[in-house]
Amino acid sequence: MHPTILKLGNLELHSYGLLLAVAFLVGIQLFLKRGVRRGLPEERLSTLSLILLVLAIIGGRALFVLTHWSEYARDPVGVFRIWEGGLMLYGGYLLAIGGGIAYLRRVGLPIWRVGDAAAPSMALGIGIGRLGCFLNGCCFGTPTHIPWAIRFPSGSYSNFVYPGELLHPSQLYLAAAGGILFALLLSWDRKPRFDGRLFWTYIALDAGVRFFIDFTRYYDETSFLGTLGGLSFNVNQILSVFLVIAAAVMLRRLSRAGAAAHRADAAIGAELEIEPVGSAPAPRDSTP
Repeated sequence: MHPTILKLGNLELHSYGLLLAVAFLVGIQLFLKRGVRRGLPEERLSTLSLILLVLAIIGGRALFVLTHWSEYARDPVGVFRIWEGGLMLYGGYLLAIGGGIAYLRRVGLPIWRVGDAAAPSMALGIGIGRLGCFLNGCCFGTPTHIPWAIRFPSGSYSNFVYPGELLHPSQLYLAAAGGILFALLLSWDRKPRFDGRLFWTYIALDAGVRFFIDFTRYYDETSFLGTLGGLSFNVNQILSVFLVIAAAVMLRRLSRAGAAAHRADAAIGAELEIEPVGSAPAPRDSTP
C-alpha cells in the first residue's frame, strides 16, 4: 500500500490520482486511434473524450457521496478530494454513457460504432485504475484464508475495519478482469459483425464479473439493498444485474437490425447485377 508516491514539501503525488490519470490518458489515446480506423472524425472524438472524462468523474463521485452521505455530511469539503479515492464505477458509467449518447446524436455520429471503438479503452482504463485502488488501500476485500490473501499495513482503513486480518485482494481481481476483458475485446474485434456488439458485450461481461467479485469486497451497511438465500446484495450488484439484462436486450436488437441491413444490402446488390459475370452480349443483325 503506497497512497503517496512522492512528497515535496506540501506537494504530494497520490498513487490513486496518478493511476486514474494514466488510465484516462492511455484509454483516450487508444480510443482515438481505433475511432479514426473506423472512419470517425478525430476532432469530434477528442471533444467526446473530454466530455466523458468530466462526466465519469462527476457521476462516479456523486454516487459514492450519495451512498456514503453520513461521512460527508460532517465534512462537505471532502466531497471534492477525489484524489483520496471514492469513485463508484457505475455512477460514472451511467452519466458518461448518457451524456456521450446525447453528444453523438447532436453531432450526428453513429453511436454504437463509437461505442465499439471505446470498449477496449474502458476495460483497460478500469484495469489500470484498480491498481490505483490497491496502492491507495481503498476498495479492499473481506477476510479470507486463501493462499494469496493480503494484509494491509497498520493505519490503513482496512485495518480499522478488520484489525490485522488477511483480506481478499479484490482490487487486483478487478484489475485482472479489466486486463482480460481488454485482450478479449481486441481479439473479438478482428471479426466485426454489427455496430454495438463489442460495446454491449463488454458491458455484459464487466457487469457479470463485477457481480461475483463484489461478494469478496467490503461494503458498509448503507450500501446493501437486500438479501436473498442468505446472501446480501449491494447497490453495485443490483445495478450489475440491470446492466446485464440491458446489454442482452441491446445485443439482440442490434443483431437483428444488422441482419436486416445485410439482407437489404444483398437485395440491392442482386438488383444491380444486370448480367452474370462472363456472359457475352447477344449478336446483332448488321444487315441494312
